[in-house]
Amino acid sequence: MSKTKRIINKWDPMKLLLHAPDDEYEEEILLINDVLALTSDVNQVANEIKAAFIKMFGYDFKRSYNDCLEIAKKILD
Repeated sequence: MSKTKRIINKWDPMKLLLHAPDDEYEEEILLINDVLALTSDVNQVANEIKAAFIKMFGYDFKRSYNDCLEIAKKILD
């Protein structure tokens, strides 16, 4: 399991993993990993995390930029 997947699954921002398979966030993780291949800027990664989840879940994604920033820091650590 990749570091990104482990961190995103532990975060479980949509609270789906109690009832969904552990690849529920696979598309979002792929989008995040794409930006990680291009940059290690924590703000860009945080923006991509937020954008990826909004793209997939729309306005049901309620996490703040600061929440995404904390996850970006963990991924980049």
